[in-house]
Amino acid sequence: MSYIVPISGGIDASKLKWVQEANQKLHPASEVQKPESAFKTMLNDVIGNVIETENQTKVDAYNLSIGNMDSMHDMMINEMKAEMALESMVQIRNKLLDAYKEVMNTNL
Repeated sequence: MSYIVPISGGIDASKLKWVQEANQKLHPASEVQKPESAFKTMLNDVIGNVIETENQTKVDAYNLSIGNMDSMHDMMINEMKAEMALESMVQIRNKLLDAYKEVMNTNL
């Protein structure tokens, strides 16, 4: 089993200050979003989409069962949306796990 050992020292942050300044000039603070927060936002959006489509499918099924829905076509479309959203989320999860395993198996 290999462990990731942090690099200590060696890099002087003052020498990289010009990179930060150039990045701030190209992308003002209001436009820049941290990669962690952008990734987190994307994952939250995917999960929220799955929950929203599943809830809509449940509402449609209930409405159909009590006779409030005239068109079963709309229910089937919403059901397919929910299925596609869930499949997409599972594929994203699989890709994340593959990437995590590859990083953990990297020999340093």
